[in-house]
Amino acid sequence: MAAAVLLARAGAEVTLLERAAQIRAVGAGILLQPNGLAVLYGLGLDEPLHRAGQRVAAVTVRGPDGRSITELAVPDFGSGLDHHLAVRRSALHAALLDAVRAEPRVTCRPGVEVVAADRWGTVGIGGHADAVRAAVGERLVADLVVGADGVRSAVRDRVAFGARVRRSGDVYVRGLVPMADPGRPGESWTPLGIFGGAPVDAGTRYFYASATAPAVRAAVAARDLDALRTAWRGGLPDAGQVLEAVGSFDELLVNDVVLVRCARWHAGRRVLLGDAAHAMAPTAGQGANSALVDAAVLVAELSAAETVPAGLAGYTARRRRAVHAVQTRADRLTRVAHLRSPLARRLRDAALGALGRRPGAAERIVCDAQQEDRAALLALVGGIAGPRGTA
Repeated sequence: MAAAVLLARAGAEVTLLERAAQIRAVGAGILLQPNGLAVLYGLGLDEPLHRAGQRVAAVTVRGPDGRSITELAVPDFGSGLDHHLAVRRSALHAALLDAVRAEPRVTCRPGVEVVAADRWGTVGIGGHADAVRAAVGERLVADLVVGADGVRSAVRDRVAFGARVRRSGDVYVRGLVPMADPGRPGESWTPLGIFGGAPVDAGTRYFYASATAPAVRAAVAARDLDALRTAWRGGLPDAGQVLEAVGSFDELLVNDVVLVRCARWHAGRRVLLGDAAHAMAPTAGQGANSALVDAAVLVAELSAAETVPAGLAGYTARRRRAVHAVQTRADRLTRVAHLRSPLARRLRDAALGALGRRPGAAERIVCDAQQEDRAALLALVGGIAGPRGTA
């Protein structure tokens, strides 16, 4: 949706294809970082997001005993980008959908599924069982096909994009729970894995938990909420308290972590962004944030280039290496956070604590994940034809 709005504001006629019969939010919560916020604020969505979410000034990593291992404060990047924002995915989705619907150059077509796209810009679509607007076998032809269609992308084919797609074996559970005191933002690194989250409003907590330890994985596989509570209560009492507020297992989202790396992000008239190009482990918190940056940089490079192929080449050159570095960092964080050996965990915690006390170290850690200058990104998005302008 962000890419559609930006392309429309840059003067393109956009057809937004959505598989679901109704465009609706899927997910629990999200922690938006300054790079993602720069794109959203540049789109003019700061007010609805601030009303719906909670500002986060720092994220604390704790041990199972509740003691802080290290704290990562959000630096002041200028232009109001001095925070993370914890928000329900439904609120983010609603703000973006309102922006899409306000763009006369965007035509939304829900209830159709892209089944293939070739290098000449031909898109094959088919109807879902509940679709009424698309005939099976219908084809569209576009000057550019943007594949923002996730880890199972139909726009991406493995040969043209040199794609490597694999399941990591990691599983995460997520949810939203009502709590009188939704607690502090941050996460705990325990022998069972990661348990973290943040308040999204005064009475609701977004939480996430890895399901790598045998007891936790077995509980998730069996959809046994009581067993899940018991396993986490034994390793982290705070986690047990959060899980007590879950009404049923059906309220939880269970996601396998799928990793995607592509040697090329564009091929002919096709280009990839977000998870279709670079699905990553969630430990760096940069999946959705990086996707938003992709959308902004793609439109900026297309707008600046004399030809579409030149714009796509500029986009890939600017984004692929930076995102691959974040993917690698997320992989390393996953391994470090899930150490099982008590000695290895003590050494890790001591090293992280020392790093956090080193002047400027925490700021560099946060900055390294951002990929683009945040204030410049905000200005770039705001300058793409201005709000609902023309190119």
